[in-house]
Amino acid sequence: METEKPILLYAEDDLDDFEAMQDALAQVTDAYVLAHAKNGTEVISYLENATQKPCVIVLDLNMPVMDGKETLLWLKSEQEYKDIPTMVFTTSSREEDIKLCQSNGCTFFRKPTLYRDLLHIVQIMLQMCGTSKT
Repeated sequence: METEKPILLYAEDDLDDFEAMQDALAQVTDAYVLAHAKNGTEVISYLENATQKPCVIVLDLNMPVMDGKETLLWLKSEQEYKDIPTMVFTTSSREEDIKLCQSNGCTFFRKPTLYRDLLHIVQIMLQMCGTSKT
């Protein structure tokens, strides 16, 4: 039986940003699946219905319905999901956003303007996947 590809779950309401991440991941490797959620409530729904946990969860902070901060706090409060490596990937550089991320054991990255920087962040996401305890 073929094992399922590891899943990267990316919560992002901007479709252009999601597609850029999808393209960058495809350029680096085809060994992973990039799943998409448009907000935090979709992340929760995805996790509660998934047959396979993602190896990393990437959160945009500024999303409608349930933003990345609320989603991060929910994830870290849930026994079943708190150990999934989490990355905040945002345009924000606010100190309180960085501190929130650090205090919850997640990795913080600002969205890059250059594609090659996005490729580097994809590599870091894949490394985070490799350290997943799921």
